[in-house]
Amino acid sequence: MKSRVEGATPLWIACRLLLSERGNDFFTHRDKALATADPEDIHDLRVASRRLREGLALFAPCYPPAGIARLGKNFRRVTRALGAIRNTDEALLFFNSLAEALGEPCRAELAQLRGSFGDEREKELKRLRAILRENAPRSLRRGYLRVVSAPTLFASGSSADPFLPLSLFARDALDAGLAAVLELVSPARRAGEIGAQHRLRIAIKHFRYRAEILADLFGAGFPELRDRLKGFQDILGRMHDLDVFAGIVRDVKLAGGTGETVLNAIATRREGLFAEFTGMLDTIPPEKIGEQLRSAL
Repeated sequence: MKSRVEGATPLWIACRLLLSERGNDFFTHRDKALATADPEDIHDLRVASRRLREGLALFAPCYPPAGIARLGKNFRRVTRALGAIRNTDEALLFFNSLAEALGEPCRAELAQLRGSFGDEREKELKRLRAILRENAPRSLRRGYLRVVSAPTLFASGSSADPFLPLSLFARDALDAGLAAVLELVSPARRAGEIGAQHRLRIAIKHFRYRAEILADLFGAGFPELRDRLKGFQDILGRMHDLDVFAGIVRDVKLAGGTGETVLNAIATRREGLFAEFTGMLDTIPPEKIGEQLRSAL
């Protein structure tokens, strides 16, 4: 059963409950992804691993550093393996759909590229399964719970007051996350600032996961605000994917005019996404989303 926290919940209690919840979510998705290898189940596990790691980073000041660092290193390996296979799945979907849209001769030229992604997925899936099976599920879960169940209470030098109400801790955490987002909004508005757009996606991702971990504090309006953050993350992610796909096409040097045709198609799609992104910034700016979250505390 989900353990609900409130704004008045002392931090040392809240971090135990919320991190235990993140662990349960991760291990549930781990078992399913390991059994099915389905792209959707792998994606869900990847999101669960990222939320768990964000939770560890969020509440790190409440714990002895060594234990949190060890957990962070273990789960980072899982996230990276999941990211590699997710990227391959996205490339397969994209180039399959593009081949159908462009027809011949692009379809034939892209067939070999799509085949190479299929081969790579098999290799990545073997690596992922090996990483997920390195530790028996029960021992890995026990190790995780052993760390997150023992926050620092009275040791000197702790960087967080364990008896602070969760709402006060959450306000500072949200302010820090929102500041990282807002710093990147202005440069990301410029079409050529691909790096800033990529960094903004990452900052929004961290802010969104942080808010989701603290969701019990925000009331009935939270799902809409969460979906708005997810909307920014998704569209920036699709733009980044297109940048990666364009780099792949340039590297493989497709025969004839296929490479130019494919790159033009990618550029057109990205321009459309960028226009949608800037429209979202004007309609539902991240600053307003952050203000509404903060006011709900």
